Order: sequence, then structure tokens, then C-alpha cells
Amino acid sequence: MPRVIRLRLEDASAMSGLTRDDLKTILQLGIHIAKIDGDFAVWEKKVLARYADAMKLTEAEKADMVKQNLSLAKGLGSLSSSEAKHLLLKTLCTVAHSDGVPHEAEVDFIQKVMQRLGGQIFILSKEEWGTYEKEVMDTIAEVVKTLA
Repeated sequence: MPRVIRLRLEDASAMSGLTRDDLKTILQLGIHIAKIDGDFAVWEKKVLARYADAMKLTEAEKADMVKQNLSLAKGLGSLSSSEAKHLLLKTLCTVAHSDGVPHEAEVDFIQKVMQRLGGQIFILSKEEWGTYEKEVMDTIAEVVKTLA
């Protein structure tokens, strides 16, 4: 049975340190975790499509991102701030749980990210899973608005 995880991160509500490149990197790693279990589920696609739409990506940019394969080291290295890293973790958790089944490979990937960032993983209740999705959407919208 897959392990169920949720993250509890310190407050990262001040997301002014995020860039459009951070958002693209986060989305690419979100796509990676969605595919990691061999099943790019419809719910994962829907969550990621909402994020891409909120970022105002063109259809060509979306298609290009799905084709690209970003390494974890390069992705983490390109994030510009601790806020970007927090948003990445919340995005990964949202995507991993969006199909209702956090698969072992997804959990392992999140743990690998946490180890490289030096964080901790806490097991929380399912009731909190949806809060990350809304928070990520709100943050993306705020960043896009700020960059416009």
C-alpha cells in the first residue's frame, strides 16, 4: 500500500520572490511527478492544466513543457528563492494526490526533493490535501499579476 504524505511547511505566504522561470520549473517538475508512476492520470493533467492556464502559457509552451525532461538537480538549482522551493513542494504534493492515489514512486520523489532541500515530511490528514491546490493556484495568480 502506498504511503500517504503531506507537507507542513513554514509560512511562505510572501511569494514576491518568485519569477516566471520559477513557475515554469515548478510546472515541469509537477509534470515529472505526474508521469513518474507510469500513469499520467486525468486528474493530474487537470491540475497541471489549471496551473499552466493560470500562468498564461501558450499552447506551444504547454506542449513543449510536456516534452521536456528536466533533471531534479537542474530544476532545484534554478529555483531563485526559498519561496519557490516551498511552492515546488506544495505543487508536488498536490499533483501526487490529485488522482487520489499517492503512488510509491511519487512519494519517493517528494522525499528525494525534501532531502536535497533539507526539509521534513509530516503525515497529515486527507482533509488538508485540497488546501495546497488552492494555495498553489492563488500563488501562481498573484505572481502572474505581479509580473504583468
